[in-house]
Amino acid sequence: MDYTSQLWGVLFHLFNLRNLIFILLIIIGGLIFIRIGDKMLNKLEQKFDLNLTAHYLFKDIVKYTVIIVAIAWILHVLGINLESIIISLGVVGIVIGFASQDIVSNFISGIFVISDKRIKVGEVIEVNGFKGTIKKVGFRNTTMINQDNYEITIPNSVLSKNIYKMYKPREDHRLRILATLPHGMNIPEFKKELDRIMYGYDWVINDKTTIFSKDYTEWGPKVEVSYWITDYKYIDCGKITILENINRLIDEYKKNG
Repeated sequence: MDYTSQLWGVLFHLFNLRNLIFILLIIIGGLIFIRIGDKMLNKLEQKFDLNLTAHYLFKDIVKYTVIIVAIAWILHVLGINLESIIISLGVVGIVIGFASQDIVSNFISGIFVISDKRIKVGEVIEVNGFKGTIKKVGFRNTTMINQDNYEITIPNSVLSKNIYKMYKPREDHRLRILATLPHGMNIPEFKKELDRIMYGYDWVINDKTTIFSKDYTEWGPKVEVSYWITDYKYIDCGKITILENINRLIDEYKKNG
């Protein structure tokens, strides 16, 4: 079959209403399956106390498996013969192979990084002059947060080819939130009330908080609120909790004047 005939065949299948609906269902089903898989992983994490590194690993496995199966299924619906395409694009495949060397290298390095089990979510490392707390370990990249709260993405091949420094595991982790308070709001009173609320959570370390002014804007003073938590797995929900309580205190202040 020549390329022109195959192209017409693909267009015929593509603009067939039944196939369009079927392709749409495949995409929606894939997205739903990924969401369900993520929720199941969250339940397994709570039940078996899985660490976040394993959580992200299984999440990537589920996601990429679903994507590959969905793409193969869609191509089948469109009447595309994958075997003939792979054979006919041998030269192009070689070119793509050279172009994707970094991707493959990062993927393979990611497998070694994960299987080595030395680099874990919550650990503090320094590589190529970048130091931070590891937020996520994936197949291709490792993401960490530095002291200025910036997210840094490091290809896994960098971790496998370069010497990296691992710091002593910390027993606590710091959350930093920027907030703009309304004019006239008493900052010491705000801190006292926020501490009272936050210290009610068992994952927040008592008597270890800071708040100081960063700037003064036309909307009011901008402050940085810092709390220390006992486990890195609370890093995301902790930030949301702090923001919700800050907004609640601000709303109460505006309401009461």
